[in-house]
Amino acid sequence: MKPDHRHPTSPLEEILENAPWYALLPLADQQLIQRTSSEKFVSTGDFIVCAGDPSTFWMGVATGLVQMYVVGCDGRETILGCVGEGEWCGEGSLLKRESLRYDAIALQPTRIVLVSLESFLHLRATSVPFNHFLQDLMNARMSSFIETLVADRLLSPERRVASCVSALCRGKNEAKEVALDIRQHELALICGLSRPRTNSALQVLAHKGYLQVGFCSLTVLDLAALNAYRAAAD
Repeated sequence: MKPDHRHPTSPLEEILENAPWYALLPLADQQLIQRTSSEKFVSTGDFIVCAGDPSTFWMGVATGLVQMYVVGCDGRETILGCVGEGEWCGEGSLLKRESLRYDAIALQPTRIVLVSLESFLHLRATSVPFNHFLQDLMNARMSSFIETLVADRLLSPERRVASCVSALCRGKNEAKEVALDIRQHELALICGLSRPRTNSALQVLAHKGYLQVGFCSLTVLDLAALNAYRAAAD
């Protein structure tokens, strides 16, 4: 697939070297990861994995945005969350040695890094720093799921959108502006709201000075204030 103009490519080796867990490994393990990892490009709307697929890779998002969701027997969908640039997923199924329980699609043209099951299990068995990284990763994901559950059940649409935007800014410096390469319909899918309702909520947040809505993008102007607004009770 031809890479999208929004996501210039870098060598796979460079992407791995920029992964926080990679720097924790000894040279021999870094070389193992370099030899046994691969990548693929996925177009917008295409499946990356499907429920029932064997879990054979640990997946990292080099560029783009991935939505994970589950489809019920009656055809209804529930969104589990999104994985953005620089984030990793799929470790739970690998650790349990089970098939995947969710579908994942690309909300944007997406480049996926695939670390083989064998290499993942080797690091899991031999590297204490790597296990610490996995523990922190899974703890952060649990926190994100709890926030999503609270937003879905208790928050107004405006705070629900604020919560989703805040999640996309996770790990960013609150003192700086944060530019998000995301379209409104993509954000609506993440929030589980209609596009008109998402747009209305964005206008409220923009009026409050938390963010600026651009063409195919958002700029968070005051992340600390947005986080405070998200956390406040209705």
